Amino acid sequence: MLKSFYEGMKKSAEEEFEKRPRAWSMYSTQLASTVLRAFDEDAKVVWTSWDTFPMELLAAFDVATFDLVYGPNLLAALDPKGCADIMARAEARGYSLDLCSIYRLALGCCFQGYLPKADLLLSTSDYCDGKTKTNQILAQHYGKEALMLDIPNEISQESVAYVSGQLQVIARKLEEVSGHRLEIDRLRECIKAYNRARAAYGRLAELGKAKPFPWDGFRAYQLSQFGGNMFSGTPFHEQLYQKIIEECEQRMAEGKVLPEEFRVLWLAWTPIQPTNINEILRANKVSIVMSELARVYWDEIDEKHPFEGMALRCLKNPYVGSIEQRLAGVLQLAEEYDIDGAVHFSHLACRHANASFHLLEDALAKRDIPLLVLDCDISDMRAYSAERTRLLLESFIELMAAGRQVNTYAI
Repeated sequence: MLKSFYEGMKKSAEEEFEKRPRAWSMYSTQLASTVLRAFDEDAKVVWTSWDTFPMELLAAFDVATFDLVYGPNLLAALDPKGCADIMARAEARGYSLDLCSIYRLALGCCFQGYLPKADLLLSTSDYCDGKTKTNQILAQHYGKEALMLDIPNEISQESVAYVSGQLQVIARKLEEVSGHRLEIDRLRECIKAYNRARAAYGRLAELGKAKPFPWDGFRAYQLSQFGGNMFSGTPFHEQLYQKIIEECEQRMAEGKVLPEEFRVLWLAWTPIQPTNINEILRANKVSIVMSELARVYWDEIDEKHPFEGMALRCLKNPYVGSIEQRLAGVLQLAEEYDIDGAVHFSHLACRHANASFHLLEDALAKRDIPLLVLDCDISDMRAYSAERTRLLLESFIELMAAGRQVNTYAI
């Protein structure tokens, strides 16, 4: 089922690109090709965290990669009912509804035999403890080794050395899996590709400050460091961002940017299952102009010290460390992108993101910026109400409008 889904996705994206060459179909084609490669019988397949692991290290080994979060959960965009049925298979085996729907779906796909083989399973400690545990469960199922890249909560010489040391251990494990030694020159070339992509994304992030916002905020978020990281270390990564820049500049030059009344900062996650969120925002001329996980928080990596550089990038993730780091990033974006409000998509099972929304609310309130906590589910249609979402968003838009009127009167 999963393989046929991505075969269809690739075919559709390629046809769309032929008719209308756009960044989204370009991305979809490459994503589908990456997943399908993991189904090749002769491939050495490493399961990993596409969004958080330093993928330039894996690019240096040229192994096939798969992510148990992205891979199965994109099914929810096309067949939410079918995905709910697959989750029910995991629930019937004792995996509670309290467990994130992402992992219930991954486990259900595993029990149905939908997932590709795994030769090694990697995960990271940031974002979610549930993924590490699911990784361990699936490693036992496949009889393979699971490794976790542990990211400490502070940045210091000791923590950089600690993470760097783990990455070097993982590199040796990748040598065993791939059957060849790590070529340091090859790794440095992947680092250079990463740095070029970072520079291109920085230019894209600057374009997002334009009024009106020149692209689709949800897609910009998905193709940022959060979603684009799966291609880190490859030439495609830079090509993707250059294509988006080209589209934005063309829209601005031709005056084809959608009208904008309000500018919103998106916090935490985005839904994979179909929702009415975008429809409501567009109808009310609301632009999502940036996400806290799409800002350029990651550094350029010194190719002469690749492991230390990759370690530092992991440590600078906004969701690693104290809440002050996350708050500082959000407030910086609020100022730079001149936002009217912020939306926190509070995925029901995500303790990591949800534990701090009161602090975010207080910090933004001091700048007269309203925050909507939109508690929904990323993938499980059984936990999503379109009508409730409409009421919440429309009330939030009214609140932004009222705040703008108060500020106008004050002037």
